[in-house]
Amino acid sequence: MIGVLSRDTVPGESTPALAGIADEAHRIGSGLILCADFGFAGAEHLAMSGCVLLDQTVDEHDLTFLADHAIPFVSIGRRDCPGRLVPYVDIDYAAGVRGLVARVAELGHQRIVYLGLTHGAASVERQHGFRTAVTALGLYGVHVPAVWLNQLLSIGVTAVITEHPDDAVALIGAARRRGLSVPGHLSVLTLDTPEHDGLEITGMRVPRRETGCHAVQLLSSRSQSVPQELFACEFVAGATLAGPLVLQQRNGERHEI
Repeated sequence: MIGVLSRDTVPGESTPALAGIADEAHRIGSGLILCADFGFAGAEHLAMSGCVLLDQTVDEHDLTFLADHAIPFVSIGRRDCPGRLVPYVDIDYAAGVRGLVARVAELGHQRIVYLGLTHGAASVERQHGFRTAVTALGLYGVHVPAVWLNQLLSIGVTAVITEHPDDAVALIGAARRRGLSVPGHLSVLTLDTPEHDGLEITGMRVPRRETGCHAVQLLSSRSQSVPQELFACEFVAGATLAGPLVLQQRNGERHEI
């Protein structure tokens, strides 16, 4: 029996990972028990062969319980725990963002905006990857939690990377209603391409399901080491990234080159 510790009360980013956990547990013939804490039964009744820690609310008390009862565990997501090495499977968000910025720069974009949250471990890592990339490439890059299309156009931004796909969809719609081409006048990318995407947004696919599968594989391998592994994001070419259109005034006429 594999335990899954999760305190999520609504579906969210952990849902694909949970599906991966369930698929791999089924493949190896193990049952699952989903719990919000370990207080629902005595340790002698748990009979868990291992446990996957699925969200970021896991605390020192939870880790101590697992250690005291010799229950192997793997965390989905990195966790800082003074004096203790925590085995984990996580996603290399920073490398994924750096890769997207490099692709944008290769096409000639010089002014890029990153639209995303300012808090949360994954969001902070993505911001760090963005800042590192624009600095290394000598680009104008700024992070904002919210932005209007007019603001982007007024400062000459030609590419936007959004943390959430909904923001990318909104920007593409706003630009096209204004008669602007996407890509062309504005390239729009997202760090989390939706599974069913009618707009074919360029960006990266986050391998959340794979992290769930691999966490169970690590538990079943019973390795004596403390695994700490990162999964790379997959580039999705899409159809919303291209070189920028340069607008010039010649003899009173507007030309795109």
